Amino acid sequence: MELKTTYLPTRYVMAFMAFLGYINIFLVRNSINLAIVAMVNYTAIDHNAATMDIITKPSEERCEVEYQNFTGKNEDGPFVWSQPIQALITTSFLWGYVTTNIPGGRLAEVVGTKYLLTGSMLLTSLLTILVPPAAYLGWQYVVFVRVLMGIALGPSFPSMHPMIAKWIPPNERSTISAIVYGGAELGTVSGLLLTGLIIENIGWEAVFYIEGCFGIVWAVFWLLLVHDNPDEHPRISETERIHITKEIAKDAHVSKKALPIPWKSILTSMPFYAILIANIGHNWGFLILLVDLPVYLKTIFGFDIKSNAIILALPYFLSWISTLILCPLADLCKRRKWLSTVAVRKIWTIIGHLGPALCLFVMAGARCNIQVIIVMLMLSQVLEAGNYGGWLINHIDIAPSFSGTLFGITNGVSMLVSWLGPVVVGFMTHGNQTLEAWSAVFIMAGAVLAADSIFFLIFGSGSEQSWNYKEEEIDEEEEAGINLENHAPSATHENTGLA
Repeated sequence: MELKTTYLPTRYVMAFMAFLGYINIFLVRNSINLAIVAMVNYTAIDHNAATMDIITKPSEERCEVEYQNFTGKNEDGPFVWSQPIQALITTSFLWGYVTTNIPGGRLAEVVGTKYLLTGSMLLTSLLTILVPPAAYLGWQYVVFVRVLMGIALGPSFPSMHPMIAKWIPPNERSTISAIVYGGAELGTVSGLLLTGLIIENIGWEAVFYIEGCFGIVWAVFWLLLVHDNPDEHPRISETERIHITKEIAKDAHVSKKALPIPWKSILTSMPFYAILIANIGHNWGFLILLVDLPVYLKTIFGFDIKSNAIILALPYFLSWISTLILCPLADLCKRRKWLSTVAVRKIWTIIGHLGPALCLFVMAGARCNIQVIIVMLMLSQVLEAGNYGGWLINHIDIAPSFSGTLFGITNGVSMLVSWLGPVVVGFMTHGNQTLEAWSAVFIMAGAVLAADSIFFLIFGSGSEQSWNYKEEEIDEEEEAGINLENHAPSATHENTGLA
């Protein structure tokens, strides 16, 4: 019987839908970071600060930009929210987010990613639509809605690792992770540009209504097109299914059923802690740049919403382009055996963390040189793309059977720690929007990134850990592999979907 072929491999359809999903996730997750600039009355805040005798540096220390290529609005919003309150609003998402990372990763291992991610996106989209009415009730209500959004989206990142472990052959994982998680970069770009465009032409309230509806539409298509593993997919070719199963079996043991979590082994594993520390450093730096740069550009350089959106979006767009170069290169180095898995993960992590750290140090010394600051912002995000071929996919290298749980732990703990970054920045700069204060912010963020990259260089691993499997599970998989070879299609019908 002739096997059915497919022109577009089913695993790439899954990856593309996940890519669109992460675009939507970062739209609804991060739009508040720019929208809040339009929501807040900064003139009233400055007046209140002066009334309370809050000491500020002389205004001549702030930067004057001699040229303006943008003509967007620079109007104050309706809400008098101080800098610490703004920091609470933008980071409150993380309070809920950290609570469901570990349960979400484990739940994906037990019941699958498909329905978990569908429910996560639907609930988050509905909550996004509630942000404007909550804002008019009070900032406390916005914080509450954002916490609920965090709870709903907590499983979004950890749940994808188990799906990648089941769908993607090892020598394609850096590339596919770049495609899938690159949606976060493009979602950040789209969110900044779309948010700025909507605010300029419609108003800040429309940001949340429009982006919430996008998420609902995506959830419907995800539910119709994606399945948890190749064995369950009704439209995958038999050849592609066998190819995926055999390639994954060659590299590491991926259990078909949820195994008991080896907590003691995980919590005493230095390769696990290397990933955890890298995740903490990444999120610390990422959140400070994402949450606080709009305020920095407005208060120090006087940029309006449109200028803010374009300047902030371009580095993330370049980062997305960079992932499409660096991550296939990582897979090529593994496939050609130029570098071992551990060498690839360490080198790409150094690129993704130490590189941006150096850029932040330069920004700290650039003062009013906006050209240097913008170039460093762009370069830092181009280099940050190395993470997708480094520590970010490393959970699957060391323990594919527990990749969801591991990512849940590292992402949850890192968010629990790193949400303090924007809060600390808020207190450092409240009533003190000066070059000296922001230079200290950039040095702090760069130092964290540099330190965690060194830790990963020392303790990171690319090998499957012994606690990933049980001996009886290996025997079952080896027997399944023999059966696959005996029933493999002839070469005349083989179509793996590889380019």
